[in-house]
Amino acid sequence: MTARLFISYRASDGADKATALARDLEELYGDEQIFLDKDDLGAGVPWRAEVARTLQARPILLVLVTPDYLGATDAEGRRRIDDPRDPTRIELADALAANAHIVPLMCDGVPAIPASADLPPPFDQLLERTWRRLRAYDWREDFARLVRDLDGLGLERLGAGGGAATAALAAAARRRRLVVGAAGLAVVTAGAGGWLWLRSRQRDLSGRWRVRIGARGATTARTADAMLVDVVHDGATIRFASGPVDIRNDPDWRDYRAFWRQRTGADLTHVLYRADGEVLTQSGEPIGAAVERGALLRVTAALRVLTEAGGEPIDSGSFRGTVEDDDRRIRGRLWLNSEQAERVVELRRDG
Repeated sequence: MTARLFISYRASDGADKATALARDLEELYGDEQIFLDKDDLGAGVPWRAEVARTLQARPILLVLVTPDYLGATDAEGRRRIDDPRDPTRIELADALAANAHIVPLMCDGVPAIPASADLPPPFDQLLERTWRRLRAYDWREDFARLVRDLDGLGLERLGAGGGAATAALAAAARRRRLVVGAAGLAVVTAGAGGWLWLRSRQRDLSGRWRVRIGARGATTARTADAMLVDVVHDGATIRFASGPVDIRNDPDWRDYRAFWRQRTGADLTHVLYRADGEVLTQSGEPIGAAVERGALLRVTAALRVLTEAGGEPIDSGSFRGTVEDDDRRIRGRLWLNSEQAERVVELRRDG
């Protein structure tokens, strides 16, 4: 399948936001429909030729207008957008030539749509399009608006229309079920001895865990305050749920609490963390009933941050970690869309 959604950005300050946007879009539309150069170009592939080929398929072009997208300069102080060799200029020119649908996204640090007199061709053509916002502090609202636009342009969601990406996922799931089912049948036919062998290798991460999330830029979470999280683990699925977490004295929440108060008139004092995901083997396959004790496991989960009142998440992200062989510690990293960055996370069984 040819990608339909292409993300164009300036690498100097747009790579993290482009990665976060691609991750969220892939959850809705599948990775086959999303093109992000750093993820979709193989080693040794001429990037300009591949990007031009993708754009010729008339996709939707999302342009991340960060401060550097239009304002970056070279070593001599000249604007990059005035250079005919500028990669973002080439991408935009190719997209216009292919009659792609272009959506400029005004990101953090860009207070207003620039004036036409400040933009050389082809960047002046961005002013002929409808602009949207994509801000870290209001990611949920801005992303939801963008998704409504993409749905209106006919981009097919996973599971919505039985497309090729959906069919491929369904086929993979069927193959997984067949493999697990065959393995289970083999164990049953082995008799009582086989059943005891199976039970001796079951893994269970359920229970209460203490979670520490490191500060921004920290390499460890050891000194962070701990919060209690209940974990429910059943086969290949895993869920995390915290109780109310007090954020009143947390400096990382100060700006958002002020924004929330201005927007709603209420004080945001506590949040809830929820995550749903999978437990995988080191090779990336969901675990079956029998996993040898001591084998390393991986956990991946989609994160939601909620208010105590519930409703739509106020933040989202993802977690990935490795389970230590005694099943009492998980070390990993947490990506928060509001921060466009990762944090170190450590989980230990409580008690």
